[in-house]
Amino acid sequence: MKKEIENQKSYIGIDVSKLTIDVCIITAQGEQDYQQFENTAKDFKNMELWLTKKPYFCYQEALFCMEHTGLYTRELVSFLLQRESKVWMESALHLKRSMGMTRGKNDKVDSYRIARYAMTNNDKAVLLKLSSGTLLKLKDLMANRERLSKNYQSLKIATQELLRVDKSIGKELMKLNDAALKGILKSKVKVEKRMLQLINEDEELKTLFSLITSVKCVGDVLATELIVYTNGFTRMVNTRQLACYCGIAPFEHSSGTSVRGRIGTSNFANMKLKSTLHMAAVSATRYVPDIKLYYERKVGEGKHKMAVINAIRNKLIQRIMAIVKRGTPYQENYSKFNLDLS
Repeated sequence: MKKEIENQKSYIGIDVSKLTIDVCIITAQGEQDYQQFENTAKDFKNMELWLTKKPYFCYQEALFCMEHTGLYTRELVSFLLQRESKVWMESALHLKRSMGMTRGKNDKVDSYRIARYAMTNNDKAVLLKLSSGTLLKLKDLMANRERLSKNYQSLKIATQELLRVDKSIGKELMKLNDAALKGILKSKVKVEKRMLQLINEDEELKTLFSLITSVKCVGDVLATELIVYTNGFTRMVNTRQLACYCGIAPFEHSSGTSVRGRIGTSNFANMKLKSTLHMAAVSATRYVPDIKLYYERKVGEGKHKMAVINAIRNKLIQRIMAIVKRGTPYQENYSKFNLDLS
């Protein structure tokens, strides 16, 4: 990875919004330029014309950097990857924190700051790869599944709460909402079937999915979320990185002799993935023999239940990462990777 991005001739920071993209190009020699374009496929060609007129620019020797902004970056990323560009999508939080204390903010300044960030941190770049688009489709379907689940829970809980205070109107609403609730569940099942279909149509994802679900209590939803959020396990390359992303990695909180906080996890995490992983860990305490014994032993020793559950979440991540790297399904008695939980 480092060989791919070292000694770049130019660094391009792009601040993306719904309607426009602000593009700043800088070089190690101090040359820089800026231009704003519309966030449309038509104007991307004008951006390309503007860039290619510069004597120091070529796609293969430039690093493009931008924030994750969901749908607004999709067409631009596709445009750049089709030209074999090196594209780095960085989180807004990392970019903001790297800038330290700043005064003032506008799109032009932001694009320059992103370009500077790319130049000074290029050794940390994680480049995107041109794919069939399966991961993007899976991400959209996954988001749709989450919306359906929330709508179902919202309707059901509201009706149940009303039943507690007014049974008459509550029962009436239950009957009125019955068709809607059944319809939501049917749509959810269809979305899940479509997700599995897309995975099975892509041999690489199919293999990855099969490996992950070979770990006991790791179901289809968690496996799909891990594949999507890790970009097919290319974005997080070790257990610690993935644990941090899931918000389950323990961190010490101490300073000198006066600050002695409890070891805990960080709130900077993908909370959706953390929630799904938590459900898998709770299930594992009931149905996976070695984890069940570990949970009962630690709780019996007086350990806080949530601390034990978090250790189990980490263990599941260890197992998943191990089988992905190994490339063979999980084996319960494989001593090299089935490490002791204690």
